[in-house]
Amino acid sequence: MSPRPPDSRGVRELVDGLSASHFNDRALALAELVRRGRDSTSALLEAFATARGALRARIAQGLAEIADPSAADVLAAMLDDPDGEVRARGAQGLVRIGDPRALDALLRTIDDYPDIMREPDTLSTDGLTDLGPAVLPSVVPLLKAPGLMTRARAFLILRRLVPGLAAQRDWQQLWIQLGRYLPDAPQPLRDAAADQWVDWVGRQSC
Repeated sequence: MSPRPPDSRGVRELVDGLSASHFNDRALALAELVRRGRDSTSALLEAFATARGALRARIAQGLAEIADPSAADVLAAMLDDPDGEVRARGAQGLVRIGDPRALDALLRTIDDYPDIMREPDTLSTDGLTDLGPAVLPSVVPLLKAPGLMTRARAFLILRRLVPGLAAQRDWQQLWIQLGRYLPDAPQPLRDAAADQWVDWVGRQSC
C-alpha cells in the first residue's frame, strides 16, 4: 500500500472537516490538526467558541491532544461544560500541559465520559493512574463518595497504584488487613474500611 499523500488542506479547512458526515473523514481531519500541533490552536479555539453538540467534543479532543499551554484557561473552563466528554477532555488537556489545576480537574471529572469497553474506566481514571501514587491522598477520600461508580473508580485507582507504594506487600493481605473495602458494601462497613485506607495512605511516602 502506498503511503498517504500529505494533507494539503489549510487549518481552517481541517477544522471544517471535523463536521464531515463520515467518521473516517472526521478522524483524518482531527489527526492532521493534532499532527500540526500549536499551528492548529487558534483555529480550534475560535471554532470551539461557537461549536455545538458532538463538534464541540471533537474540538475539545483536538485541543487536549495538542496540549498548547496557551489553551490552558479554555481547557480549565471546559470543566463546567454540560457535556461530559468536553469536561473530561478539559482535564486531559490540563494534565498533558502539566497545569497545576490538573489534579483537581481529574478528580472533578472522574465519572465523566466512561469507556464503554473498559468499564468503570474513564479518561480521568486513566489520567489519575498515569500520575502515579502521588495522587492517592486525593483519591482515597472518594472511597466514601455518595455515588457507587465514583467509589468504584476510586477503588480501581487505589488497586492500581498501591503496589507502587508497597511493592513488598501482597494486595490481598493488605486489603484484608485494612477492612476488606468494597464499593458496594453496606455504608458502615465500607466507610470504616475507607477510613483505614485514608490513614494508611497518609502514613506512606507518596
